[in-house]
Amino acid sequence: MERTLTRRAFFGVGGAAAAVAAGGLVGCSPAASPDAAEDLSATGAAGAGDYKAAPAPIGDDRIAETLEADVVVVGGGISGAVAAATAAEAAKSVIVLQKAATALSHGSGAAAWNSKAQQDLGVDFDPWEVVTEWTRRGENRADLRLLKTWIYNSGPTMDWAMGLTGDVEGVGPALLVDTTAMEYPDAHNRAYTCVHMWIGQMQALAQWLLDYTEELGGQVLYRTPAVQLVRDNDNTGRVSAVIAQDAEGKYVKVVAKGGVIMAAGDYGNNPEMRAEYLPQVEGLKSAYSQPEINTGDGQLMSMWVGGKMQLSPHCSNIHYDPPIDVPDIGGSGEPWLFVNKKGERFCNEDMTYGQLYAQDMNQPDYLHFQIFDDNFRTDWEDMGSGMMKKEPPVDIVASTEEGVAKGEVFEADTLEELAGAMGVPADALVATVERYNVLCDAGYDDDFGKQAARLKPVRKAPFYAVQRRAGVLCTLNGVITNERCEALDENHEVIEGLYCVGNCQGNFFGGLEHQMIIPGMSLGRAMTTGRVAGLLASGQEIKGGRM
Repeated sequence: MERTLTRRAFFGVGGAAAAVAAGGLVGCSPAASPDAAEDLSATGAAGAGDYKAAPAPIGDDRIAETLEADVVVVGGGISGAVAAATAAEAAKSVIVLQKAATALSHGSGAAAWNSKAQQDLGVDFDPWEVVTEWTRRGENRADLRLLKTWIYNSGPTMDWAMGLTGDVEGVGPALLVDTTAMEYPDAHNRAYTCVHMWIGQMQALAQWLLDYTEELGGQVLYRTPAVQLVRDNDNTGRVSAVIAQDAEGKYVKVVAKGGVIMAAGDYGNNPEMRAEYLPQVEGLKSAYSQPEINTGDGQLMSMWVGGKMQLSPHCSNIHYDPPIDVPDIGGSGEPWLFVNKKGERFCNEDMTYGQLYAQDMNQPDYLHFQIFDDNFRTDWEDMGSGMMKKEPPVDIVASTEEGVAKGEVFEADTLEELAGAMGVPADALVATVERYNVLCDAGYDDDFGKQAARLKPVRKAPFYAVQRRAGVLCTLNGVITNERCEALDENHEVIEGLYCVGNCQGNFFGGLEHQMIIPGMSLGRAMTTGRVAGLLASGQEIKGGRM
């Protein structure tokens, strides 16, 4: 059964729902991870010499076992799990090749338009107006045909998933985060009511869908990563099979009668791919819970059979939550005074959450400190609490006080003592705060242009500092596809038999960072494209528009 989460209910729910809120509305924060899988990379995989060079074909004489299925899904994250369950429901034989020991997905919130939950809440907005603004913010680099597919298929996808799992213990309830009553004082922080959540988060949902696939007769081969695609006619014809490697190192060939759905995730822990496609975040660590898993296998295998990778630079999902090598304290998006390791202010702190990291990239160790005084207990109401300054709600006072008690938030009675705890020059920090207070008193930021309402002086002891360092939650690009998620080659011709979905798909995201006007789009894209590919590979059709 579907449930709608109103703003009042969201503030009132506890336990698991609070954990979802702390994880972030955008829905990509890594959750607790299962045991790491063994590294079973095949010859020619990422990191071995020229990482783009295709390995020698694995001959039939090296195949220990051959299997056959209507649909073969590479990857057991949320996009792959949705694709597999969709095909299995259509009575197709399905085999899932999963690199990890379980399903592996992150986050909690998936964006959609025109779901039943939204209709019940009265959510009504022009999807093209929102998508057009989202595209503008992404430098107009996204393929609008893919966005059209999302518009008309995301709602039915959420309806299907929420209907299946809304009452499943440990997975549901499934919720819609209601932001309809939110008044955003800054257009750049606005977020539309798009986010559909599962209290158990995406890891639980993905695992349930894989189990459901097996109940319907499908097979999920864990610890059996795909290592090579087979394309007929000397790598010019149809993709007809996938070669995987089991936990014993033996090769398994899986013949795909209906199609291969590449859902192997992102490349956030492939240094060579990141250096080429994400130069703007070189130096930031990946926040992925199992670094041996997201090494770009799907993108590489697709390129080896002729798939065209989206042009560089790629888009990424850069968050302060979960934190990287720093404590986990609520309020990472609040525009308090920011200083670097030299004790100096360096930016306008009042930027959209997804872009805050960019100024850190110009600072020592890619980090900053938030500085505020004891008036934060009331000042935070003007500063916002969530990623978009409104949602999800975070109890700033409780989080800060808990951090102080644990020694994770720096607290001192003087600025000099605070500087000592932070490890920054005391004279620089004092001078920075004095200058900032002058600007606050004047009500005009003549240094960096922050709006007056968010200029809060730092005078009342005790003083506080929170260290922030962003991380790469996931990379968002891969091999380009058409609107049906079919992989395309260098000439933009379809590679028959190969679908690329989720973070293996290119040209869905533009710009350098995930745009927050549609929060949850990373997982929303993953679920929707997985559903689309699952329908098409099993001989069904998708929605193409309202007219």
